[in-house]
Amino acid sequence: MLSGKKVYGALTGVVACIGMVLMMSTMGHAGEEIQEERDSHAGHNVAAASGKTNNWVERLKGQTIVEDSMEGNPDRALNVDRQHERLMSKMGHQMQADLKLMEGSGAYDTATMLHQYGAGPADYLLASDNEIEPVSGQPGVCPAGVPEKHYDISAIDVEITLNRWLDYYVGYMYVLTENLEKVREEEAANAAAREKEGYDPGAVETGLQNNWIQPLVIRGNQGDCVRFTLRNQLITGEAVSLQIGGSSMMVSTTGQPATTTNPDAIAMEGQSIDMEWYIPPTMQEGGRQFHSYSNDRELTVMGLMGTFVVEPKGSTYLDPLGSGEPTPMTSGWQAIIKNGTGPDFREFVLIYHEVGDEAFRPVNKHGDFIPQRDPVTDVYRPVARALNYRSEPFGVDNMQTQHEYFGFEDESMAYSAYTFGDPATTVPRSYLGDPAKFRLVHGGSEVFHSHHPHGGSIRWPRSPRAIDEMPLWHTAKNGPVKYPVVRTKTDRVDVEVIGPSEALDLETECGSGLCQQLAGDFLFHCHVAHHYIAGMWGYWRVYNTIQAGRSPQRYDAGPSRIAGPQGTDQGRCHVGPADRQES
Repeated sequence: MLSGKKVYGALTGVVACIGMVLMMSTMGHAGEEIQEERDSHAGHNVAAASGKTNNWVERLKGQTIVEDSMEGNPDRALNVDRQHERLMSKMGHQMQADLKLMEGSGAYDTATMLHQYGAGPADYLLASDNEIEPVSGQPGVCPAGVPEKHYDISAIDVEITLNRWLDYYVGYMYVLTENLEKVREEEAANAAAREKEGYDPGAVETGLQNNWIQPLVIRGNQGDCVRFTLRNQLITGEAVSLQIGGSSMMVSTTGQPATTTNPDAIAMEGQSIDMEWYIPPTMQEGGRQFHSYSNDRELTVMGLMGTFVVEPKGSTYLDPLGSGEPTPMTSGWQAIIKNGTGPDFREFVLIYHEVGDEAFRPVNKHGDFIPQRDPVTDVYRPVARALNYRSEPFGVDNMQTQHEYFGFEDESMAYSAYTFGDPATTVPRSYLGDPAKFRLVHGGSEVFHSHHPHGGSIRWPRSPRAIDEMPLWHTAKNGPVKYPVVRTKTDRVDVEVIGPSEALDLETECGSGLCQQLAGDFLFHCHVAHHYIAGMWGYWRVYNTIQAGRSPQRYDAGPSRIAGPQGTDQGRCHVGPADRQES
């Protein structure tokens, strides 16, 4: 039990430190030195991305002044700085006043103030005892004789290209070590395309159909022992970890839980660690977000996150891209799941996330910062609202190009492939009646999103595990369901709100094409208007005929099919003239 005197003393030190920072922030030269030191650490990403200057913050300030002047408000940045100084000064005075009121009031009040003003390690409300792990139960020790999987994963720095206009940023990603060379080849192709005049999409495929630079999605079955090797290959020197939400991972060398307070679960620069997780046979099927808890705020929002999907016991995972006999796959956002305990299904992992924090700005192919406010559509943070590392904004790229070539912008075509072809964002594809499950994941850290598909009756049960009878997601295999069963245990919904690190499973009624058995493109997006206009949208393409590729540019056909459950057919979507290499 902490004494009031001890907490009060810690609080006094915190207030003194904050007061010193506030004082220094108002001092010109000293404040600039502190800011430059922070910028050199936190801003290395965009500095590398622009390729023009080592001080990206100064460049951003210069561009901001130009933008403000063009909008008729040249003193905006200066006024914001002045207001910030007034606010921080007022906050410092208020802290001193609160401290006097709390003298002798006890440990609870002073600890609350520590938490409120961000005391860091002195914040006893957030402190953790390294000798007592804040988890219950036993770690996931793998028993003998169970199926095993092994994933060798590297954390790397990488240029993440967001669309076929080559907007990008320098961030981080997890990648299977076996695919690292393919990632570097794709990265180099995009970098080379940015050096060319005119339009060249580089290696960026439409619909995220055949690219290696994407958030890592890996899978394991109920009852499997999954072993992980995590390699820290970041050139920035950051420590990394890999924490799967809802798991009970353990460090293989010590047998201790691989939690955030265990230093053995952290890979320092150039090092690797081994972990394992026994997935209980009763573990709920579905997606689980993972990211690094070492400097998690910067690393996660800049791309170091992914998804682990727990599949039904005994399942195998087939690559949906290509022709001929299906090949096993080890990673990817879309897959055919050969179900070990029930009907086979298609799986699509959609990861909603922001690019950087709310002050971060990606750059275009020339290295210029994307405007924080879209000059064409007036939305906030264009290109920085993303799905699986991809963003397709209405304004700064598409409508701006329409204006340059035709003298007007056609907003009615913003969601369409009519003018510019398919978007670079996720385009799940399936055949009519294919059972489909969407794993919905939030990979960001600051903003909530609202997943909403269009199509009239794309619905799913809010709590699919609450249904005793066979769910409707595969019942359309023998034709349309005119009168679906009325649910009494869980609501049907057609929109789902999701927050940071959350993961939800959507089992669509009647499978691909809905209960009406419709073919076509079904739009989905974040239902927050500013978010989808800024780039957070895609569509689900459902075919009603076997597709035969018409040209390499379309990437929407596949001549072969594989036998589905109970004699039904399931197609494999083809992505061009050549099969994709095995993942």
